[in-house]
Amino acid sequence: MVVPLAGRWPTWRARLNRRLLGNDESRLEMGFRLPLLWLAGLLVAALLLPDRIWTTFLVALLGLVAVSFFWARALARGLSAERRLKYGWVSVGDRLEEEFTLANTSGMPALWVEVRDQSSVPGYHIGAVRSVGSIDVVRWRQASVCHRRGQYQLGPWEIRSGDPFGIFRAVRRYEATQEIIIHPPIHAALPIPLPPGRLEGRARSRERSPQATVNAATVRDYHPLDPYRWIHWPTTARRGNLFVRQFERDAAGDIRLVLDCRAAVQLGEGAAGTEEHAVLLAASLAARALDEMRGVGLNAYGREPQIVPPGLGAGQQWRILRALALLRADGDTDLARVLREFGVSARRGSAAVIITPAVETDWLPQLAQLARQGVECQVILLDRASFGGEGNSETLRQTINLLGVRCATLRQGDLGRPIVEEEHQGFWEFKITGTGKAVAVRRPPGAR
Repeated sequence: MVVPLAGRWPTWRARLNRRLLGNDESRLEMGFRLPLLWLAGLLVAALLLPDRIWTTFLVALLGLVAVSFFWARALARGLSAERRLKYGWVSVGDRLEEEFTLANTSGMPALWVEVRDQSSVPGYHIGAVRSVGSIDVVRWRQASVCHRRGQYQLGPWEIRSGDPFGIFRAVRRYEATQEIIIHPPIHAALPIPLPPGRLEGRARSRERSPQATVNAATVRDYHPLDPYRWIHWPTTARRGNLFVRQFERDAAGDIRLVLDCRAAVQLGEGAAGTEEHAVLLAASLAARALDEMRGVGLNAYGREPQIVPPGLGAGQQWRILRALALLRADGDTDLARVLREFGVSARRGSAAVIITPAVETDWLPQLAQLARQGVECQVILLDRASFGGEGNSETLRQTINLLGVRCATLRQGDLGRPIVEEEHQGFWEFKITGTGKAVAVRRPPGAR
């Protein structure tokens, strides 16, 4: 196998930078080339026309270039920066905030330091110019409000500085990146109830639950990771060993959120489109169901399917929010096929919430089949007329009701708009007091 020479050995520029600066992260670049042209011209004039004035200019210009070079080299060696994400997870409407630290360990002041960033977060630009003295550290925060859900990255990025005359530039690049996922927001108040599932109200089930529920059927031996609040003290006192309550699943059954992700039926763009309305609705319904101790799963077939098996607890909520953040309604799998595949694994007594902007009726036979299997179905239609499309969602709603399936219509704007605190009353942050206590403090709008 022949390895190209360029891949085996570093370029001459990389070797020169390593020799001059002592590291591979920094490099020196030419910023203002005109003084070098002057230097060449003066050198020619001094050789062809010997005179004291040419020699004086040549020495002065050589001194200027030398000072610029050593100043820039000192900054290339001594300048370093660090960025730290303040919060590891954010939702639409939250603030994405980072703290930057710029350190200068050289003996030369950096009169200007430019930060250039290649992050992919929409609307988040950290381009800034700072100055830092010799043997000094500067810190600042950069923040922006998140407006679009999805998976993005912070970095790569670089810092640039140079001598006061602009002849040389010192550049240090940071290739490390950090993944960040902006989750969809959750609306607490929704006009749409959850499907009841197996039974109305609370009842006992034979299915054991790893999470605490309102139903406790038996006891078991205590394990070191069990919370103390699960201990059943009467049994513990009677038997002389620690016993904890064994919880049961709520008999209302699991809920599966089924989203119609066909690109052909979507309307609108951004927060005003059917895709975002479906995602916001699914996130809010999942949060409500998990608060009621019901298992929740997700079925969404875009080009990259997002499938989350039913589960309980806060971890399940983050799994669903992550899947919804990555979801794109760009698929071509028709809703009838989605319901047919869902029916293969659906258990009797579970529930399904189907969210779609479609007005076609070709998937209704599969919906009726799910109802005959004992799956409690509920359909939420995104009204096409309110989103600027054609079709009568009201007629389809009446047809679905005739099948004995609950159906509701959601119009554009019914979910409202996520509240962005910065736009209204400022935003909250946590500060650590001298005693180590965390205190919530509201900062005014526009504060940095």
